[in-house]
Amino acid sequence: MTVIREDNMKVLLPRLEGEDFWEMIHEHYAHEKQLNWKKLAILALRENAGWPLEKIGLVFGHHKGHVARLLSKVKQEIRERFEQSPEWLCMPEQDDPPDRNQTR
Repeated sequence: MTVIREDNMKVLLPRLEGEDFWEMIHEHYAHEKQLNWKKLAILALRENAGWPLEKIGLVFGHHKGHVARLLSKVKQEIRERFEQSPEWLCMPEQDDPPDRNQTR
């Protein structure tokens, strides 16, 4: 999986086992908060499955605009939460030239 940094550089994320990934999400973001897990489910339906906002809204009982706001909020929360972990994101040092294996 890749993410795009603010400077438009693509960063290749390390492959984690599914269990490791969800453990990290649980520990560092969602905890036992039902709303956070709901936002993650909405994000997964949109980003991983490509569901349209209207269909996600239908499933969760929200209007399309509310779903769009939830998506923006969860993405921002995750960015802020994991911004503190550049080693997890395999981000090169600012002085180092980008590694071709980390960009596409």
